[in-house]
Amino acid sequence: MAKIRASGADTQLLGAFETTYGTAPSGAGGGVYRKLSFKSHALGSEQPLGTDPLLGMGRDAQDPYYDAISVSGDIVAPVDLRGIGFWLRGLFGAPVTTEAEGVYTHVFTSGGALPSLALQVGHMQLSPQVHFAHAGVKLGSLAFQMARTGAVNATIATIAQGETSAATALDAAPLEFALTRFSAGRGTIKLDGSQVAAVTGGNLTYSNNLEGVETIRDDGKIDGVDEGEATATGGLTVRFGPDSPIRAAVAAQSPVALEYAYSIPDTDYLLKFELPRVYLPKPKTEISGPGGIEATYNWQAARDPVAGYLLRATLVNDVDGY
Repeated sequence: MAKIRASGADTQLLGAFETTYGTAPSGAGGGVYRKLSFKSHALGSEQPLGTDPLLGMGRDAQDPYYDAISVSGDIVAPVDLRGIGFWLRGLFGAPVTTEAEGVYTHVFTSGGALPSLALQVGHMQLSPQVHFAHAGVKLGSLAFQMARTGAVNATIATIAQGETSAATALDAAPLEFALTRFSAGRGTIKLDGSQVAAVTGGNLTYSNNLEGVETIRDDGKIDGVDEGEATATGGLTVRFGPDSPIRAAVAAQSPVALEYAYSIPDTDYLLKFELPRVYLPKPKTEISGPGGIEATYNWQAARDPVAGYLLRATLVNDVDGY
């Protein structure tokens, strides 16, 4: 018997890149869209109510009005070996891909033009099914935390042009990436090419600083999404100890190169984020108890004129292209 109430376990997320902004590709025949793994999905349209009280009509509340529709929200996806490449393409643009003996290296670089996507979340066990499609989607930012244990997930901010609903999926036979998740225990953070000593945590956020073009039109949609300044920020939490390269860089007020990476044991497969020009602040070193003392360095990255980029992401796997 078909379910009469929806549950998250019964949903699917489809995605494809658009040729024309705001026009979802046709999935007729199958194999056009990818079925994407995700942990949570908050992309959707909302239309708030506004109030504008008029005088001379008594004390009771008057009718509200309907304000502008917005379509945005975060998607949390696993940082995995194959599927993360789909999101990286949306965040940076198409990669430069090379191949050697069946191993593919995809290099994504910040600062380029961004593609638009079509995404559809479907409630598959309802009868009839309910699918919400979002066209003209652009990815605003990607953020993740690094720790010694726990799941590795990325939070991806999105802005879409509009939302439609249907009783059928955009693609009845989507392609699907085989899921292999990166392990938190295989993460590394390097400073100027060397592993940071005594680092207990880290985080990284890359943002395209998107701005919706909110023109006046009768369908409630935006005209598009403009890309702003590309920025990268993050943090390093380090146990306080003897003199370290981090404290030396802070004292010299000189930039350093940072690398956040994950790898798969006994393979060449990896994901790494390289930031060649990072500035570290001088933090307080607070003592809050008898245990170890930690300092958190909330850094900011800048474009390196020699490397020619702010951030470069490299994904090495067995996928021939994105």
